[in-house]
Amino acid sequence: MPKLPPRNGVRIERINTLLVDGNALFKRGYHGSHDAYNKNREHVGGIYQFITVLRMLIKDNVYHRVYVMWDGNFSGKLRYDIYKDYKSGRGKNYEQGTEPEDKLEKLQQFKVKQYLYHLSIRQVEDEVVEADDYIALYCQEKDDNEDITIVTSDRDICQLIDTDIKIWLLDKRMYLTVDNYQEHFNHHLRNLALLKVIAGDNSDSIVGIKGVKERTLLKHFPFIAERETSLDEILTESNKIQEERASNKKKPLSALTNLLEANTDGIQGKQIYEINRQLVDLTTPMLTDTGIQHLYDVIDTPLSTDREIKEVYKMLERDGVQDMIQEYHMTDYFLPFKKLIDREKRMTKTTTT
Repeated sequence: MPKLPPRNGVRIERINTLLVDGNALFKRGYHGSHDAYNKNREHVGGIYQFITVLRMLIKDNVYHRVYVMWDGNFSGKLRYDIYKDYKSGRGKNYEQGTEPEDKLEKLQQFKVKQYLYHLSIRQVEDEVVEADDYIALYCQEKDDNEDITIVTSDRDICQLIDTDIKIWLLDKRMYLTVDNYQEHFNHHLRNLALLKVIAGDNSDSIVGIKGVKERTLLKHFPFIAERETSLDEILTESNKIQEERASNKKKPLSALTNLLEANTDGIQGKQIYEINRQLVDLTTPMLTDTGIQHLYDVIDTPLSTDREIKEVYKMLERDGVQDMIQEYHMTDYFLPFKKLIDREKRMTKTTTT
């Protein structure tokens, strides 16, 4: 996969960056805010919750830059071209596009992007690229002196957790780090992708090995919870267990037979391990050259000068979202964003001088 060109690293002691899974945050607000109505009884939950959650995160931490990664209209098609059942359970249509059928949802998402533009939030989107892949590529190309917080509800992205990369889980309202990951999951952090390669991922309609789930693997290979392992090691151990059972005149375990023979009910056939690895492993994010360029275009490029926070005030009035934030003085509400904008300007000045 082509790499990003060398970055214009901003030479400050530590860079603190926020990467937001835009669709995850937007959908949580839009579908979860059942009482978010303005005075005209118009639903504005997608806009209000997105801006409010982002404000909370920026207020609680000093971020130098904030990026929102969006799923494109055909996002996931690169995986669909490999595996035709990809996300079939979500009603995805990779021939016609995946924009929301709900006109209000589509409109609110469009408006959120307008708000973010004038709040100096950098946004990345490509027709066929998924936000996960943009986040993964950014993490691979991060500066050595950069700390990253990822905002998402997608557990797949936990693969990216490292000593300088943590995740804010939207649904749990908590940070996941290398230190606390195993307090919440039964496996070692570095085995997350491997588990999905073998057992599949129901949320994305990725079928795994027949009769094998995470609990099956943990039962027979407890070291999955203790240390990083590999598919080769698991297959080698499976063969040893089967041979030992045969020597004791016991029947082979069907789950381990399926592991060794790569048996699946999915359309991957005997190529299941190779195909599933391509689908789930974010160490090799799936992007096009054009998609990569879209990310590079916004990483260090100075922001356009037509971005004005006063435009956000106008949009708030237009959409009636100001009715939702009456408990705040407008200036106080947007103070975290103003501080971010000031830091962004200083960063840009440092980079270009």
